[in-house]
Amino acid sequence: MPKNELLSNLASPGTGGAGRQIILRMPSPRIAVSITALIACLAASGQYTVGHAGMTLRDEARGNRKVKFEAYYPVTNYAMNDSASGMIDCKFPVICFAHGYQHPGNQYENLVEVLVPAGYIMLSLTTFEGLLPSHRDYADEVRFLAAAVAGLRNDPGSPLCGIADTLCCLMGHSMGGGAAFHAAADNGEVDAVVALTPWNIRPSAIEAAARVWVPTLVFSGTADCITPPQKNHLPMYERSAAADKTYISIINGSHCGMGDNRKCFRAERLAGCRNGLDTEEQTAILARYLIPWLDCLLKGDKTQGERFNQILAADEAVTWMRSCPLPEPE
Repeated sequence: MPKNELLSNLASPGTGGAGRQIILRMPSPRIAVSITALIACLAASGQYTVGHAGMTLRDEARGNRKVKFEAYYPVTNYAMNDSASGMIDCKFPVICFAHGYQHPGNQYENLVEVLVPAGYIMLSLTTFEGLLPSHRDYADEVRFLAAAVAGLRNDPGSPLCGIADTLCCLMGHSMGGGAAFHAAADNGEVDAVVALTPWNIRPSAIEAAARVWVPTLVFSGTADCITPPQKNHLPMYERSAAADKTYISIINGSHCGMGDNRKCFRAERLAGCRNGLDTEEQTAILARYLIPWLDCLLKGDKTQGERFNQILAADEAVTWMRSCPLPEPE
């Protein structure tokens, strides 16, 4: 695991110890939902409010580089039981998210509102947002963040302490989707990959996909002219070494509808893309697949696998291919 230092800024400046800065913008619940008893620790959409903290880690292996990201996490009341403490801890799988080119990492609120209330922690990188990002370094950033989750899980200064699970999914959009394939290649700390209209960055993300063995879900869009599916999404899916992989093409799906950035949509129009789905329409389609897929593969809920299979078979808003169905209850 790469060495890292959690930078936080608590009310008491000396809390973090000598040499530790503090940069935490602590919880701001935004979605009012209730949490009930033990069921609060099971995966179901809309059970949790969303906590938020801006965070920074240091990667000593890369010149003590600061790696900045936004942490979005479920806020729960502990469920009561008959144990001595009267509490049951809730732990949530972690999604390390990589943004697209010129698409800031804090402008994927649509995904935050789908994933976090359903019981997932989302760590969204806010680095490499400039005009000339290094694709190789960005992939290293994603790999570093995935490896750093173990430290965040156990660091008392982290808002993720005690709630982050050991399971980790890499998810990325466009440039971030390509970086996710690179970061997942031959990486034993990653359990799943989700790529949203991924871009074949350089070095080749298509070649990197051949070394990705974990379950993989690729979303494409027929109206995407920024990263044309035939040259980007489809080859990554085809080259993926995953035994369990699914490719979902959203009919009239757009490149920028994966996030919530107005500049991205303007760039689509300037590039001559035909009008595709907007963020709200596209997110509704993403949501009906993301949560069942993640719940089945990261939380072991086969009823969600059955739900995913049934929705996919009947959905007229998408076309698809896959290596095998998701596991269902026996």
